[in-house]
Amino acid sequence: MAGSEQPDKKPAPPPPENAPKKAAPPEQQDELSEEDQALKDKLDMLVIRAKDVDQGVQKLALQTIRTEIRSATSSMTSVPKPLKFLRPHFSPLKIYYATEMPKGDNRVFLADILSVLAMTMGDSSRCESLRFKLQGGDEAPHLWGHEYVRHLAGEIASEYQNIVEMDAEMRDDTPDQPNGDAVKLPQATIPQIMNLVDDVVPFLVKSNAEPEAVDLLMEVDSLPKLNDLADKHNYSRICLYLKACADYVLPQEDIDKLLKIASDIYFQVGKLPDAMQVAIRRADMDSIRSIYQSSEPKSAVRLQLALDLGRAGILLDDVEKDDSMLPAMRNEKLTDQFKALAKDLDVLEPKTPEDIYKTHLLDARAPTASATDSARGNLAKTFVNAFVNMGFGTDKLMLDNESRWIYRNREHGMMSAAASVGMILLWDVETGLSDIDKYMHAEQDFVRAGALLAVGLVSANVRHEVDPALAILQEDDHINSTKAPIRNGAIAGLGLAYAGTGNETVKELLLPILTDKEMSADTVALAALSLGLCFVGTLDGDVAIPLLDVLSERQSASDVTKEALQPILLPLALGLLYLGSQEAAEVMNETIAAMVGSNTLLGRITSITFEVCAYCGSGDVRKVQKFLSICGEHASTEENDDATDSNSSSAPRTSSNAQANSPGTNADNGDGGESGAQEGNSDEKPLSEAEKAHIASAEQAVAVLGLAMIAMGEELGAEMLIRSFGHLLQYGDPVIRKVVPLAIGLLSISDPKLTLTDMLSKFTHDSDMEVAQSAIIGLGLIGAGTNNSRIAGILRQLSQYYAKEGPSLFLVRIAQGILHSAKGLVTMNPFYGDNRFLQSRTALGGILTVLFSCLDMKGTILGKNHFLLYYLALAARPRMVYTVDENMEFKAATVRVGQAVDTVGQAGRPKSITGFQTHTTPVLLAAGERSEMATDEFVTVAASMEGVVVLEKNPEWVDESGLTAAAAAMDKLEAEAAKKPPQEEKGEAAKGDGGPSSMATS
Repeated sequence: MAGSEQPDKKPAPPPPENAPKKAAPPEQQDELSEEDQALKDKLDMLVIRAKDVDQGVQKLALQTIRTEIRSATSSMTSVPKPLKFLRPHFSPLKIYYATEMPKGDNRVFLADILSVLAMTMGDSSRCESLRFKLQGGDEAPHLWGHEYVRHLAGEIASEYQNIVEMDAEMRDDTPDQPNGDAVKLPQATIPQIMNLVDDVVPFLVKSNAEPEAVDLLMEVDSLPKLNDLADKHNYSRICLYLKACADYVLPQEDIDKLLKIASDIYFQVGKLPDAMQVAIRRADMDSIRSIYQSSEPKSAVRLQLALDLGRAGILLDDVEKDDSMLPAMRNEKLTDQFKALAKDLDVLEPKTPEDIYKTHLLDARAPTASATDSARGNLAKTFVNAFVNMGFGTDKLMLDNESRWIYRNREHGMMSAAASVGMILLWDVETGLSDIDKYMHAEQDFVRAGALLAVGLVSANVRHEVDPALAILQEDDHINSTKAPIRNGAIAGLGLAYAGTGNETVKELLLPILTDKEMSADTVALAALSLGLCFVGTLDGDVAIPLLDVLSERQSASDVTKEALQPILLPLALGLLYLGSQEAAEVMNETIAAMVGSNTLLGRITSITFEVCAYCGSGDVRKVQKFLSICGEHASTEENDDATDSNSSSAPRTSSNAQANSPGTNADNGDGGESGAQEGNSDEKPLSEAEKAHIASAEQAVAVLGLAMIAMGEELGAEMLIRSFGHLLQYGDPVIRKVVPLAIGLLSISDPKLTLTDMLSKFTHDSDMEVAQSAIIGLGLIGAGTNNSRIAGILRQLSQYYAKEGPSLFLVRIAQGILHSAKGLVTMNPFYGDNRFLQSRTALGGILTVLFSCLDMKGTILGKNHFLLYYLALAARPRMVYTVDENMEFKAATVRVGQAVDTVGQAGRPKSITGFQTHTTPVLLAAGERSEMATDEFVTVAASMEGVVVLEKNPEWVDESGLTAAAAAMDKLEAEAAKKPPQEEKGEAAKGDGGPSSMATS
């Protein structure tokens, strides 16, 4: 009882005394200052007067309320006091407006005020602010402040979607709210919304709120209005935002609309190189031709456009007839520019494999490679030498006539050794073919095959007016040779030389080989790959249909273990034809299921490979989720775990028995009767659990690579995928763990991020040898062409760790060669341009060829098909800034190089780079770096300072420091001194040293 009386004692009364003060309504006088109380009383009185029967009193009250609100909302950082004090009156005013207020000017006046009040106290789901505005006057919305315009823009987008999506019967007002204060307002119409958009958008653009204007126009499907609003002052911010939105918009039609508007705006303001970049991204050949033809002949702008088209692999020889522009479009000067960069950096001296291995830095007490593995060691040196001296035109192994290095390899090793000459002479068609010619007439078939492959490598990404590669590869009927090595070398050479060109002659040469039923599976696979590379991303039906027929005929081959390339390259070739096509590939995907089937190894691999290629670089979240769910399935069962472990060396090869025994029809599958190729399969036995697990493992291997292929086009998605890979490595099946390092290498190729380097370094010591081997290749890929010292140290340690493991040591050497490609002067990243806006499909095709080959290392890289590594040449490009004048002659310029900064949607004029250093061109660009002009002496017409950039003299520039004049004078003196005869120079020197008179004169 005593305890119960405690609350009624003296300590209890203070809380009740303080409680009313905390719970007091905001209307209490002790809550407001005198100024606020006066404003509140004034607004209360004005609301009463606004309901007066006298129209004059009503109008004056409403005008005063409008003045108070406008003065408070012109620059809003918090809810203005007039809106706070008018909050209790909002519902009564709405009811009065709907029931008692007569029609007239005052009613329109009150609707405008209610529209502003609804911004903070209305029902957003009913779009009250917008609907009251439409009942109000014709005054511009921005008179009520920027925050009101932003709120109105949001409701416009919401109302427009309601009109478009909802059924006509459902477009009436929502039911009255329970408190009874809901007012039925007529829903907006499309014309009313468009009229309001025409008022809002110009104000947003004028207020430097271009992203909000673009968002609103996207919501109401009126983007073409931007063409009339863009000018030379705001076009950059508008177009940057449009291009950035393209990575997050679906479907493909909407992406194309965005980019089309950006291209039109660039063209409208005269920024033709920027318009050309967008047209290349859209793959719109009509726009590309139109933009190119609109430039002035023999101008700096046209030369820059030609260089940009050459970088994208587009040749407009039907449009451009000027001999001064065609070399730029054909990349004929690329080898000279690359060697000029190497000369400037003083790296022309050829390197040997020992310069890369640096065995003197290793522990002398550690074991070394055994002498019995010398053949594999020589092959490794061949590849390292080829990658390190790529494009330099000289080395100390292959081109040295005394070394005869090519004959220190055996059979297929001789083929790769001869082909390495093409890598060393990369891009140098003029002189390279003469150096290769001596191998064309060798006695050994493998040497001649390697020479044919070298012809293709020399011509990779470079065109020539007389097409010497096609003439050489056609002569003596190399393509139809009865000797498999020569035939395969010629076919692969055609694919390398004409990748991305869409050459019809190549199609005519290779289609008969592709459809020849008597041809070996490897030859057919290489022919399919060459066709896929030649017509990459073109959706060419003349190639796709024969490929489907071949896949249908060969889906039940009896033994794929002897033909390792077929289950890898045939599906990839079909995928390359539709690379990046997205929704346009859906019909073909259904055709694959009908013709090839979905219950066989080749059918399943073809289906998923085709899908990942079609959405490559799209960042499509739906596809990422689909492939993650495939990777999350545990295909292996307890009874076949041992079989999976023993055969998991290759996703496709593990399922060879499944392909041999798998039926074309199944009780659960109705595709069997849709294809004539599957007739007769109904008598075969159903798939066993082990065979189903093998097929599922093959599908998972491609799905993991597919995740990286889809996410690589968008940085945020790539970062999120790295976290998902961590879960897959922890919980996934062995085949998934094996492929994840390769996927990481694809995500960050030529971009050695520290976290990824450490992750892959950890897996190079994994207990599963296949995981370790994939991690080694992944390390080489993320550091490709960078000379990254951290990765180089890791690989040196691995060469010691795997000294007794021949295959693993061979892969370590390959990774070292890729890391030091072209002595660190190239990049293999298929994305280029500011913010990775453009994608080279040819480069991506070469990278995917190597990565898909790594799914079966024992049958490809570690077997007899190691020459597939040379397909990385399609992705190699100098990572430089090389400045030229209008005559394509080198022009030194001062540039700033720093880390790129994303300026999309940022206010003001933010800097595009940070942490910059000043250099004189030519300069190297690391991953994530960007360059800009450091002085105003020259102006560039390029869309981005990357690759070969054309400069023009700035007519308004004034040399205030006098440094340029001094440098010109020094150059003149040096030129005059060079012209003087040596005797005259000696005589002047003797006079200069004659005695005191000369001293005094000086």
